[in-house]
Amino acid sequence: MKVYLIHHAHALTAEQDPARPLSAQGRVESERLVARLKSVGAQPERILHSDKLWTQETAERVAAGLGAPVRPALAGYSIGTDDPLAPFLAEIATASGDIAMAGHVDYLVRSASRLVGGNEKRTVVEFKPGNGTVFCLEGSDDNWVVAWGWRQEQLGA
Repeated sequence: MKVYLIHHAHALTAEQDPARPLSAQGRVESERLVARLKSVGAQPERILHSDKLWTQETAERVAAGLGAPVRPALAGYSIGTDDPLAPFLAEIATASGDIAMAGHVDYLVRSASRLVGGNEKRTVVEFKPGNGTVFCLEGSDDNWVVAWGWRQEQLGA
């Protein structure tokens, strides 16, 4: 099984638009992200996102670009900085196929750390510089590895 941890694409600031949709830069980042995911044959059966518009738009662009058979879905639990990982980990454990999560850096880093290292405080991936970055974890149960990571500056990779 694969878990794709996607840091959302760049959004407008709250001053530019209080809803914070993706910016022009974010739309380009999401296109590049889709190209990378397509190049590795990614086909998540679920694409989750947080309740923020910019994560939803990132997830929708990924789904559309991959031709995913399912629509992205709002995670049924909060995925903020300090929110518990247990609901996401339970979803991974019961999934019958690959999962993608378009979310926020701290939650994604903690998720990877818990899956790969067994401890959410032991950092195993870093999303910096950030927006539009993805890490693919592969495994099951308590046996996970970082299969690959990709950042926007790796356009040719």
